[in-house]
Amino acid sequence: MWPSPLFGDEGRIRLEEARDLPDWYYVGLVLVVGAFWLAAYMFAIQRARLDRRVGIPAVAVAFNIAWEFNDTFIVPHAGWQRPFNFAWFLLDIYIVTQVLKFGLKDYPSFTAKEFKRFFGGAFLFAVFFIPAAELEINDFYGAYAGLGVNCVMSLAFISMLRRRGSSAGQSMYIAGCKGIGSALGVLMSVSLYPESMMIPVLGATVIVLDIAYARMLYRRIKLEGHSPAALKRPAITPAEEPAKV
Repeated sequence: MWPSPLFGDEGRIRLEEARDLPDWYYVGLVLVVGAFWLAAYMFAIQRARLDRRVGIPAVAVAFNIAWEFNDTFIVPHAGWQRPFNFAWFLLDIYIVTQVLKFGLKDYPSFTAKEFKRFFGGAFLFAVFFIPAAELEINDFYGAYAGLGVNCVMSLAFISMLRRRGSSAGQSMYIAGCKGIGSALGVLMSVSLYPESMMIPVLGATVIVLDIAYARMLYRRIKLEGHSPAALKRPAITPAEEPAKV
């Protein structure tokens, strides 16, 4: 006889109704989260221009622009958020231009065409998967899909740092703003779905990965002989440049 499962077979609602939060709390959190993410993007754009390496990992950019495209044009979300989502989508388009310009350096085994196909494939997967997931579970606020995408992004930052072996394209200000914005996003998701089992798992994963990335980046910048707190560090060149294509 197999042992009884930890949870019974009575079934669960696929997704409980979101909690009705006070406008000042929900809108306030949305604006603060957006402010920290905007700061992270601005620091990443500035660092990419200086080091000629993308400030946000290519896979993360592909998932993020798919997320903004979905929230703007595909799946219904709060109407007042759509103009903000569209503004983020336009900003993502600019970051995509940096990815197409500098991103190949992170994938030396790819030709230019192969890298574009890789990036395009990641975007196509995300642009179909995200709305499918949200519609499947009626994720009106995008809390579940958003934290899932954030997990991918947080892991991609760690992978980017290890692959480059340097702090090129990165800074503690990007890591800090991304980490705080994500943590506040977790707080908002937990507030919306306090009975969820998945939200705490996804949220804790994002926070742990962001802390790990920040610690790794701090140590790397110190090893390079620079101050992690410096707003304008000199341009950084990775130890190993990829082969020319």
